[in-house]
Amino acid sequence: MKLNFRIIAKLALLLVVIGFFMPIACNRNGFEIANYAMNHDKVLEGLLAYLSLASAIAGLFVGVLRLLKNRLNPNTDWIVIVVCIASGLVPYCIQLNNKVLKVDFSDLQTGGYLILAGWIIALVFQVFSTLKREK
Repeated sequence: MKLNFRIIAKLALLLVVIGFFMPIACNRNGFEIANYAMNHDKVLEGLLAYLSLASAIAGLFVGVLRLLKNRLNPNTDWIVIVVCIASGLVPYCIQLNNKVLKVDFSDLQTGGYLILAGWIIALVFQVFSTLKREK
């Protein structure tokens, strides 16, 4: 069986989805953190957290379409992964600077580490698939 890096990259986004449902920081999951942000005048950060989850789910659908042998533009893979990572890192970096949510993001819990692992694995395998395709 041929190893398909693009599909593995999309399946790694499953870690992001699972991590969002687990405690990320201060015993709060992604929904609780996003809701807290939206209720405390940090609507952009809350929306970006939800966008990270939505793009991870979209990436899973793209992976399923790839398994079903549908032809999709390779840029779709990159867009999904970049949006997922960027929309998760922006609120994280903002909170590192001002700590408005009163959540200590420097002490991540299991969900935070799963999300981080999913981002890294997805990005690495997407780069591998791009390098493999260029050969």
